[in-house]
Amino acid sequence: MPSILRITWLGLLAATGTMVCIATLAGFAGQLWWGFELASHFRVQYAVALGFGALILPVWRRVRWAVTFAAFALLNAILLAPRFPSWTEAQASGDGPVFRALLANVNSANRDHERIRDAILAHQPDFVVLLETTPWLLDRLTDLTDRYPYRTVAPREDNFGIAFFSRRPFSRADIAQFGAAGLPSIIAEFAIDRHRLIVLGTHPLPPVGAGPARERNDQLAQLAAFARQTPLPLLLLGDLNTSPWSPYFEKLLADSGLRDSGGGRGILPSWPVGWPPLWIPIDHALFSEGIRIRRVVVGPDLGSDHYPVIVDFQVAGP
Repeated sequence: MPSILRITWLGLLAATGTMVCIATLAGFAGQLWWGFELASHFRVQYAVALGFGALILPVWRRVRWAVTFAAFALLNAILLAPRFPSWTEAQASGDGPVFRALLANVNSANRDHERIRDAILAHQPDFVVLLETTPWLLDRLTDLTDRYPYRTVAPREDNFGIAFFSRRPFSRADIAQFGAAGLPSIIAEFAIDRHRLIVLGTHPLPPVGAGPARERNDQLAQLAAFARQTPLPLLLLGDLNTSPWSPYFEKLLADSGLRDSGGGRGILPSWPVGWPPLWIPIDHALFSEGIRIRRVVVGPDLGSDHYPVIVDFQVAGP
């Protein structure tokens, strides 16, 4: 009986590790099929699982398996490395004021409006972007109007309403659509001291099928074109429904010229709340030249399936 149990556990470990190795490779083919792209998001989990397998397999004298798993764990670790501090570019602190933005996908089904309000009051952001905003939620956040008198909102009953609250007056604020799905985004422009700034809130479709994936990718492409053509400093805040390891996220950065504020600051997982083994970062703050990122953190549980992301930044120009 002991030998049978040993073989069973060994077989299970080898089979699981093999599937994780296949998923590791599938993630590189994300542009070929939306299902492969989903495999690109779980690099942390792959690295941990394969690293564990590489450590435990020598107990059963399966050195070749251990070496293979270690190699794939290292491959995933290399992809994760830019998220950690030694890879970040040091930025000199500027002389201007530091602003704070809070991005939160609050979940359209979430009825815990008090936690949302408490988080906003606790963190005191200058700019607030709320995704999946419903008319019901806006009615219950009217008491924040004194603190955030400047608002542009496009609430909806589905998962794609959006609201932008600001302490500072807008130079302009527009509800825009990027991509064929026709989902609302908000483009807000501000005059800050001698500088101008654009903050853009957006929420593409989740890529849960060929059609939604195509429409999400179209929205990301149009966002990239907008960012590339915008001469002003730009802070893009959104649940982009993609992780930093997706080829479409990499394409967004390359085509837009934007940078990932999470680079060098850790994994910063924002979804799904309550499921740590599946945590991945899909809520992002991207920034252009003219913006210095001072701090990025994941905020508290708001009763949503997403954690909020809080960004401190300075405007350097033009």
